[in-house]
Amino acid sequence: MKTRFHQLAITVVLPLALVCAAPSAIAGDNDPSQVSLYERLGGYNAISAVVDDVVVQIAADEKLGRFWAHRGSDGISREKQLIVDFIVSKAGGPLYYRGREMRLSHEGMGIDEKDWEILITALKNTLHKFKVPAIESREVLDFFASTKSDIVEKS
Repeated sequence: MKTRFHQLAITVVLPLALVCAAPSAIAGDNDPSQVSLYERLGGYNAISAVVDDVVVQIAADEKLGRFWAHRGSDGISREKQLIVDFIVSKAGGPLYYRGREMRLSHEGMGIDEKDWEILITALKNTLHKFKVPAIESREVLDFFASTKSDIVEKS
């Protein structure tokens, strides 16, 4: 014998439990606005691979190499990790950036517009190399652009 409570459980509570167990069914797994940039970029390992690739390019650059010259491998590894942490944190990932603010950490380095252009070219090359989709590439480039005024000291 079905009670009124039993009927309520079947028509309201059970479907509600299923929805709560699978919220992506409502939000839609394919809606990029519901998924963090961190996830759309492929997570930690993908971001770390991009940073590694960009750092190799800028460290080898005749002009930007001055920032990486005469540094031990441990110092370079630390810098790369700070960059990864910063990007993961800002892209909605699970890390907390423990470094200094961009303006403070780049103060006095004499970074100019040409330095910035070389960095952005290296980043674009890497995003293309890793076949990062156009929407995500644009978001990454926009994010970097938002830090420019804190990094570039000279025009």
